Amino acid sequence: MSNDGYGTDHYTLSTTGSWATTTYEADCTTPETTTPDVLAGDSTTVCVKVAVPGGAASGSSQESSMTATSAADSTVSATGTMTTFAAAAETLLIDEDGNAPDVSTSYKNALTAAGVSFDYWDLATDPVLPASYLSAHTSAVWFTGNSYPAPLGGYENELTGFLEGGGGLLMSGQDILDQAAGTTDFVHDYLHINWDGSEVQNDKSTADIHGVTGNPVGGGFGAVPLDHTVLNANFEDQITPIAPATAAFKDDSGATDGLSVADTGTSGTTYHVVFLAFPLEGFGSAAQKATLVANAMAFFGS
Repeated sequence: MSNDGYGTDHYTLSTTGSWATTTYEADCTTPETTTPDVLAGDSTTVCVKVAVPGGAASGSSQESSMTATSAADSTVSATGTMTTFAAAAETLLIDEDGNAPDVSTSYKNALTAAGVSFDYWDLATDPVLPASYLSAHTSAVWFTGNSYPAPLGGYENELTGFLEGGGGLLMSGQDILDQAAGTTDFVHDYLHINWDGSEVQNDKSTADIHGVTGNPVGGGFGAVPLDHTVLNANFEDQITPIAPATAAFKDDSGATDGLSVADTGTSGTTYHVVFLAFPLEGFGSAAQKATLVANAMAFFGS
């Protein structure tokens, strides 16, 4: 909050909203209803917390506002509005299939069968995924279906923050890495994939997926058929894991199509990633999908 006037001033703070909204000092711990003096041209930081009611439905939201009123001139004020979303579960399912086709049911059914409760966010309905809402969950399942090109391009900062906070990410899709989309720092440093942007590994039709013995996610699977009719496309990728990532799945040619990794971010917190360069929605039976999801959640510690 900035003082755009010509003299030192301080501000009284008031809030409105259906959910209890409270203002704090910058430490987000000490309650504050009046700011300290702010020099002309200077600024101060106010923390706003919104208390989500215990009975709030998953994904529900409410708008709250904070108004700062000048102590020097009570006719001068400014109001900011914020939207708060309720996170009712530890896992967030992020739908980026663009409904072309809509494969969300496969993921919802797999999570339910694996005994995982989840919140749901459809990027086709609301393409702005708040980083704070993502990070309010301990694990995320993100699927891209036929989305192309570079489906992660606008979300890598949010995903980086989520993983730096110690999150567990299960990601699945085809054409996620196509061309330069797989050469970003996020793909290299957090998904742990070495990708040169060429067609050597890109768009490789895969008949079946084989679990890698001993991998905490892929172990226990034999050859599982991949149903290309689900997406009406066969653009799976072959990936090169970067240590400490290890292969979790291989395709019928013996190339790696999935990996798992536990690593420590710059924050010093351990995060987990399971990346599938094939669409989970086309993977074997409903029971096999659920088993893969359950294995990933166990790997995350969820």
